[in-house]
Amino acid sequence: MLEHMFDFGYNVGMTVGAETETTQHVDGGDGGEAAGSAEAVHAARASLLRAIAEGRSAVGSLSPHEIWTCTDADVRELVVLQAQLDALSAALGHLIVREADVRDLASKDGQASTASWLATKLTLHPAEAKARVKTAEMLSRTATATRDALVAGRVNADQARAIARGLDKIEAHANAEVLGEAEAFLLREGIGLHSGHITRLARHIETVLNPDGEEPNDRAERSRTLSVTDVGGGLHRIKGLLTDEAAALLQAALDPLAAPRPATKDADGHATERDTRTPGQRNHDALADICRQFLRFGDLGTAHGARPHVHVTASIETLHGDTGHPFARTATGQDLDLATLQRLACDAGLTPILTDTLGVPLAMGRQVRTATPAQWAALVARDIGCIGEGCTRPASWCEAHHFPPWEHDGRTDLDKLALLCSHHHHVAHHEGWQICLGTDGHPEMIPPVWVDKEQRPRRNAHWKLIRNGLKC
Repeated sequence: MLEHMFDFGYNVGMTVGAETETTQHVDGGDGGEAAGSAEAVHAARASLLRAIAEGRSAVGSLSPHEIWTCTDADVRELVVLQAQLDALSAALGHLIVREADVRDLASKDGQASTASWLATKLTLHPAEAKARVKTAEMLSRTATATRDALVAGRVNADQARAIARGLDKIEAHANAEVLGEAEAFLLREGIGLHSGHITRLARHIETVLNPDGEEPNDRAERSRTLSVTDVGGGLHRIKGLLTDEAAALLQAALDPLAAPRPATKDADGHATERDTRTPGQRNHDALADICRQFLRFGDLGTAHGARPHVHVTASIETLHGDTGHPFARTATGQDLDLATLQRLACDAGLTPILTDTLGVPLAMGRQVRTATPAQWAALVARDIGCIGEGCTRPASWCEAHHFPPWEHDGRTDLDKLALLCSHHHHVAHHEGWQICLGTDGHPEMIPPVWVDKEQRPRRNAHWKLIRNGLKC
């Protein structure tokens, strides 16, 4: 990868000596130097040449015929080391792209912009080249702490780009001090979060700094669209943009019907074939089922004791119209302003749950094994989806898991239940993972000692951000 990032050719067999040593220049296509002329190799360039040679040697030792010799520990460590190398490479690339931009090498080489110059140089998609130039500018001019974190391997290239993009939008509403605080916040809170989550945090900061900006719902209303086009071969393409309200309604209807079907069982009770449909195929079939049921009966089936409907969670302050608090939030992550919330309450089945005053019987003890509809609604409000680390399966794909298990005197109480998808449910029952409530009342999964010797509790950062009202 690196040999394409910079303008030089390299032969694996070339030997590069001391940093001040001279070597034969291989023309990278600029034509400004005569092939075969001797020049002093810059220290950084010599280091990169050696790094490329070492990297190619490493790749050679990890060929499909050799990598099997690595232990599991080797593979785990190699994943981390390669990620650190990738982050370092990205940081170096941003530094050099920024320098090329400052020197205006594009115009010297007959290109209209640094982005077009980079796209031509590295055979990049124009959008990718433009993004690299923009990120390089932000990391060099403003987000220097992010650049340092990238060099140190504390963030990866995607995270750094998300921070740079977020700060670019925040900059229009912040002075230098506030911008620095925003960057520090994103770096601190972004630990363990992927780029999409960091973008969500940055948008939240932008909204806080610019509360009087154009309402997102106004833009969404103007941009909403949906079309169905016959593409032949018995297929039709659906294309569109949905508002938060429409997306929340659609997902609430789709999710219960799009969940994987349980494995079928033979006469002896043994599992046979599982659901072989892809997620996209399940969504397709669910949409067809919804339309079919509505046209036939004008009604839908039930899920967890209630008709599919929109779960909305809001703080008392939000319901009172306090703009300093997050919007009302659906179980699938859409933010709803108060006007939309009121309209939904009139037009659709909606379960309002106040975060501080649930007001429903949630402790059933050993009287029943299955969570009641009221308990299920409360679990959706608290957990949103599967609590497994990194899992994005929504509540409609989950089961209410008892901890301790029901067969070990578990109780059907809210503080003894958690949402788990089928995979993490299996993990909790059969692979040594435990579940407990944290000090803030939210569930955590504790890995067995063979996964983590310190058994540090793990949480689902994806749902945490949605719970806090931070929208993608």
